[in-house]
Formats: sequence, structure tokens, C-alpha cells
Amino acid sequence: MVLWGFRWFKLFLNPYANDEFEHISESDRRIYILGRLEDAEFSEWSWVIIVAGVGFFTDAYSIFAINMVLPMLGIIYYPDGIMPHNYETALSVVTLGGSIIGQVAFGLCADIWGRRKMYGLELIITIVATLGVVMSSNGINGSMSIIAWLLVWRFVLGIGIGADYPLSAVICSEFAPTRLRGRMLTAVFMCQPLGQLAATLVAWIAAARQRNGINGIMPDNCDGECIKTLDSVWRWIIGVGVIPAVIALWFRLTIIESPRYTADVGRDSRKAASELNQYLLLQAQAQTAAASTTSLQINSGEGNNATTQRTRNSSFGAGSGAESIAQSGAANDDSEHDIPPIPTWEEFKQFFWHDGNLRTLIATSLCWFCLDLPFYGLGMNSPRIINTIWNGKNPQNLPIYDMIEHDIWQSLVVVSLGAIVGSLITLTTIDWLGRRNIQMNGFFWLFILFIVIGGSFNHLYEIGGSPAIIVLYILCQIFFNFGPNTTTYILPAELFPTRYRGLCHGISAAFGKLGSVVAQLFLAYINYGHNVDYQTIQKWLPYSLLIFSIFMLLGLWMTWKWIPGQERGTDGEIKTLEEWAKGRSTPNKFAQTRLAKIVECRLKADSPKLSHMKSRTIHAKIYFRL
Repeated sequence: MVLWGFRWFKLFLNPYANDEFEHISESDRRIYILGRLEDAEFSEWSWVIIVAGVGFFTDAYSIFAINMVLPMLGIIYYPDGIMPHNYETALSVVTLGGSIIGQVAFGLCADIWGRRKMYGLELIITIVATLGVVMSSNGINGSMSIIAWLLVWRFVLGIGIGADYPLSAVICSEFAPTRLRGRMLTAVFMCQPLGQLAATLVAWIAAARQRNGINGIMPDNCDGECIKTLDSVWRWIIGVGVIPAVIALWFRLTIIESPRYTADVGRDSRKAASELNQYLLLQAQAQTAAASTTSLQINSGEGNNATTQRTRNSSFGAGSGAESIAQSGAANDDSEHDIPPIPTWEEFKQFFWHDGNLRTLIATSLCWFCLDLPFYGLGMNSPRIINTIWNGKNPQNLPIYDMIEHDIWQSLVVVSLGAIVGSLITLTTIDWLGRRNIQMNGFFWLFILFIVIGGSFNHLYEIGGSPAIIVLYILCQIFFNFGPNTTTYILPAELFPTRYRGLCHGISAAFGKLGSVVAQLFLAYINYGHNVDYQTIQKWLPYSLLIFSIFMLLGLWMTWKWIPGQERGTDGEIKTLEEWAKGRSTPNKFAQTRLAKIVECRLKADSPKLSHMKSRTIHAKIYFRL
């Protein structure tokens, strides 16, 4: 089998080599493109999961590895052995803030300039930023500030991490066969708990490998060889995250453009069909060309009641794309129904405002916001929270190596176990239960669990009921991933048309990270009064969980109210991206009200003034240059 990276490198040499689609009609090219994607073989679509998943694995590794590193940084660089609270909070917030920028910016750029031009660039940013973190130091005799360098590089790292969200999701969604799309996106997102697990295991291996330098030494007695060993350990933990990113970089830089983007937005169906015929299905070209009768007929009814009928009798042959189309004889005279509109500002307003699809974007964004409040609020503070849950009223004062080992073991049991189990359940049930039902189910049980833990925590903490709290916390991790943590990633990659898919996924993900920033700041400086503040986890945690339960209920309501629920077409099969791209069947009723029309008329009236002001500004700039 020829590896994709080397196969696709030919694209840069001659993208139209052996092109057989020049004299094929636009409609038939699109039939071929969609049919080829639908009938892709395992060796073809599995590479999409690997290439997208490795990047997402690296992102999760980089985000959560800092949990293992912060206690070491405190021992190495600060006299009392603890990193100042403000610095810990800043490291989390700048990373998440950078992610917001990366998600929106790269999502927009992917819709404007294409997925391939952006894909790989974000991984380069991640690699460079990770190496920058690894090489951060205080310099000679404090000539530099390690916290300043860490903040700078973690911000840049956040941009790379954020950029991967819309790019990986959109590329996976647009390459995936409809029958596998849900499971493929779930498999890519499952790399998040796997990356978190890997960060924990690497920390364990790195510490065990150099345990002779830290074994039996208490944190307040660490000096000389102990500090040198810890300094090496934390750099290894962070630096190992570069390895999978470097492996995936070549394949991302040489990936072909999404055929759907090339045909729908780039308006070059000939190139899209040619690339698919030459590269995506190269392995099957040695086989005998098989007859194919795949047709995609899009029948437009009145208003928005359009339906799509799909007939798939056999797989496309791989010997010749044009020959397969000729054999099928599936010409479509109504090709204008197959071609989506050109993305313009007017069309953007029509689709989101007048057609009512802004409701879907608001729903995907707010659901992600509600989810990430507790997920990152608790997840990025997990070592201290889990230590409190695990040990109860009897905290242990352990030597450095034993402390690291205990933190790792607790994280494996409480976080990684539940997260991976939840992802596996979603992987097997995503098409059976449906995205919307899984998201509603997850929000519901998280709402119940947060109330139960928040209401019983103080009693269980006092009587030594740590095992019960641990079990409940593991259940929370299961329903995070068998629930909204997975589906909020999947839904924006499916519900929007190709021309806006990257931006909409980026906006939705950015709202999630905004929620995580709010949660970090809220939990970092929380003060409920009566000595209940951020310094006493056992006191603020139950109150915070009760507050988070309100957002789980809000996410449940928003999913039920505004997330589209009909996930199967009239033929009973899972909807294609082209069917989802039609948007809602009911327009935005508010857009027809008098108030909305007055506002819209006012904006139109102001637009000539704005154009005139812009023209005067340009003339002024020219004048001053002269």
C-alpha cells in the first residue's frame, strides 16, 4: 500500500495527470465525487482517522500534561515548593485564550482559502510552541523569568491547539462515508482521553526512569541532584508530545483538498474528481473496473421541503473515474439543484438570519459553553481535586517520587478510566441512539450526578466516604464522553454547509473554550464567604458542582429546543452532509417581524454612508502618502 503522504506529493507536480473528467458534465462529476466518498474502503478512510486523530491526540496531551508538571515546577523554581496561585491560573487561561483565537481564525481561513492550506500549519505552531515550553528557563542567576516564557509559549501553543478543532473535524467529516461519519468523528475525538492517558503514562515512565535522583526526598528538601532530576523529568514529559505531531505533519502537509470544498466553494469539480480518482483510491486501481450505478438525485419541492433520494446499487469501479460515470449513465439534467450557492455576505445573512439557521449555531455554541464550564473547570484542576477526593480528611505528606506516583495512579483511575469507557460507548452507539439523544442523555445524567455529589459531598467527606465520591466522579467522566463532550465536537461538523462549516465549528468550539476560561477564573478566585474560598477545595467543590448543574440543565434544554432532531432522511438512512446543508425547514419568524425589518432597513440605509466614509478614508491615506 502506498502511503498517503507520498501518494499525494504527486499533486504538487501535476494535479491533472491522467485527467479523464474534462468532458464530463458538472452534474456527473459531482455524482462521481459523492459516490467515491461514500464507497471508500477501509484502507482509504482509516487514514483520515489516523491523520486527524494524531493531531488531536497531541493537542489533548499538551493541554493536560501541564497538570503533571505544575507540582514539579513549584518544587524547582519557587522557595516554598508551590507555584504561586496567580501563575497557575494564568498558565491555564492563556492556553485556553489562545485556543479561542486559533479556533475562530483557522475555522474562518479554512472556509476562505481551503482546508489543505491551513492543515499542517496549526501542527507546526504546536510543535514550535511545545519546544519553546521545553526550553523555557530562568536563565543564569535569574536573568530571565521562566513564568514569562511559559506564558508566551503556552499562548502560542493554545493557538495551534485551537486551530486543530475545526480543521480536523471538518476534514474528517467531509472525507467520511455517510454510514461511518459518526463513528469516524467519535474515533478522532476519542484521541482526547487517549492523549490525556498518554500524558499520565509518560509522566509515570519519565519519573520512574530517573527515580534514583528523587526517591525518598521530601519536597522541602529537594536541592542539587534532586532539582536537576525534576527539571529533566518535566521537560521530557512536555517534549514527548512533539513526537506524534512530527509523525503526522508530513501527511497533513501533503493531504489533498477536501473534494467537497473544491467542488462546492472552489467551483472546480473537475479538480476534485481528478484528485479522488488519482490519489484517494490509488490502491484499488489495480483491480478490475466494476460497473456502478450510483446516483444522487436532489428533488426540490416547494419552499424548504426539499428531499434527497439516494440509490446505491454497487461500488464505483476504481480503474477509471470517467469510465465509471459512463457506465452508470446517471446524468442529471437539473444540475443547478446540486450546486450550492456562492458564499457571499448576502447569502450568509439569508442562510443564518432569514432561513433560521442562526438558531442551530447558537445551540451548538451554547451547548459547548455549558459543557466546558465543568469539564475544563474541573479537568485542569484535577490533581488537587482528585487528591482531595481520594484522601478525604487525611492528606498524605509523601516524598517527591511517591507523590508523583500517587497523582498519576489517581488520575488513571478517576479520569482516564471513565473518559475512555464513555468514548467507547459513544463509538458503538452513535448511529443507533443518534447525536442529539446522546447529548441530551449526557446532560441529564451530569445534571443528576452534580446534584448528588454536591448535595452529599460534605457528609461523605466527614465520614470518610471517599470510595463513593470516586465512583460518582468516574460516572461523571463516563457521561461527559458518552454525552456532550463528544457530540458537541461532532454536531457542528455535520449540521452546516461546506461553505460555512469551518467557521461555524470554530465559533462553536470557541464558545466552549470561553466557558472554560470563565470556569478557570471563577474557581481560581471563588469566595462563597464563611472561609469557603479557592484554598479549601473540600468546601468550594460541592457548591461549584451545584452551580454547574444549572448549566447542565441549560445545555439539556438548548439541545432539546434548537438542535435538529431528524438525523435520518426519508429513506431511513443517516443524512448526508448535502442533506444537512439545506438547513432548517422553518424560517426565522422574528426576521419577518416589523422590528427586525426596521433594523435591517436602517442597516441598509447606513451602508452607503459607511461606504462613503471608507472612500474618504482611502483618499485621505493616498493624500498623506503623496
